[in-house]
Amino acid sequence: MKYDRIQIILHWLIALIILTMIGLGLFMVELPKQSELPVGEESVRAFYFLLHKSLGITAAMLILIRIVWRITHKAPVLPASVSKWQQKAAGAIHGLLYLVMLSMPLSGYLQSMYSKYHTKFWGVELPRLAEADTAMREVFSQVHECLAFAFITLILIHIAAAIKHRIEGTGISDRMSLK
Repeated sequence: MKYDRIQIILHWLIALIILTMIGLGLFMVELPKQSELPVGEESVRAFYFLLHKSLGITAAMLILIRIVWRITHKAPVLPASVSKWQQKAAGAIHGLLYLVMLSMPLSGYLQSMYSKYHTKFWGVELPRLAEADTAMREVFSQVHECLAFAFITLILIHIAAAIKHRIEGTGISDRMSLK
């Protein structure tokens, strides 16, 4: 049994957005702020931050759709060839991935909400739910950063397990292909 087409498409679309956002996030935080540039030079930092935020909100919406779909459309059972400890580990990793997939956009949104800049979603300014607060922004910035590195670790474990099962031929990785 395989995942249905909707689950597979959502999986790969969300994966693509998340991997793009990780690369973008690591890139954009290293860009100089406007105040750090010589007079007359324009910073592109804001563009990348706005893109990252819009992608994050888009990913959050797709993740919520995926969760609803997953609740109403069960995952295929793992093959009997997969040991019990591996089944438990897979369940734990998937649970943590979902937890982080929900926590990342929430912490990013809270970080943005407490900043002095407005949050925009593909150019549309979202309502401000709280006043700018440097201390709170810093708290959520730290949470977002820690979650990002935890997320990278979980993604690498997930990819390594998929590769392992592809090499072993257990059929687990075939459950996420559109063949």
